[in-house]
Amino acid sequence: MTVDLRAAVAQHTAQIRALYIDYNAKEWEAATTGTPAALDAAAEARRAWMRFWADPQAYAQYKQWDEEGAGGDDAHLARILRVLHYGFGAGQRDPATIDEMSDLSKALTDAYTNFRAEINGQRLTANDISDVLRHEDDSERRRRAWEASKQIGPRVADQIRRLAELRNEAAQRMGFGNFHRMSLTFDELDPDWLYALLDDLAVKTEAPFRAAKAELDAELSERFGVPVEGLMPWHYADPFFQDAPIRNDYNFDAIFTGRDVVELSVRTYDGLGMDVRDILARSDLYEREGKDQHAFCTHIDREGDVRILCNVKPNLRWMETLLHELGHAVYDKYIPRDLPWLLRTVPHILTTEAMAMLMGAETLDAEWHERVLGADSAEAARAGRAGYRRLRLQELIFARWVLVVVNFERLLYEDPSRDLNALWWELVQRYQFLNTPDGREKLPDWATKYHIALAPAYYQNYLLGRMMSVQWEDWLRGHVGGIVDRAAAGDFFRERVYAVGNTMAWNDALEHATGERLNPDHFVAKFARS
Repeated sequence: MTVDLRAAVAQHTAQIRALYIDYNAKEWEAATTGTPAALDAAAEARRAWMRFWADPQAYAQYKQWDEEGAGGDDAHLARILRVLHYGFGAGQRDPATIDEMSDLSKALTDAYTNFRAEINGQRLTANDISDVLRHEDDSERRRRAWEASKQIGPRVADQIRRLAELRNEAAQRMGFGNFHRMSLTFDELDPDWLYALLDDLAVKTEAPFRAAKAELDAELSERFGVPVEGLMPWHYADPFFQDAPIRNDYNFDAIFTGRDVVELSVRTYDGLGMDVRDILARSDLYEREGKDQHAFCTHIDREGDVRILCNVKPNLRWMETLLHELGHAVYDKYIPRDLPWLLRTVPHILTTEAMAMLMGAETLDAEWHERVLGADSAEAARAGRAGYRRLRLQELIFARWVLVVVNFERLLYEDPSRDLNALWWELVQRYQFLNTPDGREKLPDWATKYHIALAPAYYQNYLLGRMMSVQWEDWLRGHVGGIVDRAAAGDFFRERVYAVGNTMAWNDALEHATGERLNPDHFVAKFARS
């Protein structure tokens, strides 16, 4: 059986590798051009990828081998069997379902990639909307920009709902209650553990968030000349209230005026002994018509072709985003190439999110301001104090936003036919304490969030990743003194995090790195203490 097992693994690895590289290359072309031909090619590659993982015989065989412990004492082989068991399990769909899901995904990708908000005939990019919500003081102009950002919702809502139904049908044929639970399970996250953790976090963050939001609302009320009770979603810093606004105590955006944020990112990673120049040379960094407006990182082949896509501007948001995406990129770059190809990746998406979030937050750190930006010690200290206040507000805001998205998805997949428009605003009020503008509960504002359509059951990874990043940070402060310009911090990541690849489950990998499994108390102590 061992010979047959190893032969099957070798055969499937070769097939997966070829499909993976083709899929990633075509997704990159679609994201960077947005042309119909590129979108068609990406859709066909996605269809081929889905068809491969839908093989019921392969699923049955790897499930059996994994559950029987057929890998024996070969830890790498045992882990590969788990990866293939869960990969084929998550992919079980009939051909007709695959075709319909591929067509829907293609249509949605096209819609989100090429969507530009319109106001009085003027097309606005996501950066344009962001600029209005960050800097405009006129409430009416803010409202128009916010509402324009939601124009895509009615165009895609029915397609997303249908896609959710198809995902559920496939999950239910596998014996799961719904797609959300199945997806979490095959992603090595126990659904009940996750739901309980988020419910607990909702309780622990409520009072600190209320207090922080009350302080923020007082500032916004004064800025816009609106009573606190009259503040609306467009008075906040982004279309979803997922980010902290630039506050009056420190103008972080002004720091980057005239600065080369790409060069600053190189300097940041040089300080850790990580060279990102080759990554940047392969990347697509600046906005243009037809290009995807979302930032992401891709490792095309698991053999070193790591790239990022950004739409860089000289401001705090894009400095954070660039460091964030390069956090994903260095993780991929430094995973050892002598690992088996199937294990030459992260143990879980939340671990690479942890790295990305850790690095993005460096822009608010006093040491980063002094050593990378060249600020004097007094100015760096002032930036650090304001940075912590901003980061704490950001993490409280974002944690509550994650509660909206994950609970929305949980309830969406429990019953895709329910009134999703009203559900969305019910959750926004419950977790974010935002007012609902008149009539919005009748509109599909939930459909304006890209992840709900095309990255389902994903959003919890951002919050779990932040928890992991804080845990790493606490370890680094205790053992090497911090992160910025510390080669020992770079060594920690290369030797204790990246080197593991996907040879073990994510929580085992975290324990390997820090001596402790995921402990939300690190996050609560840093951001949610009274």
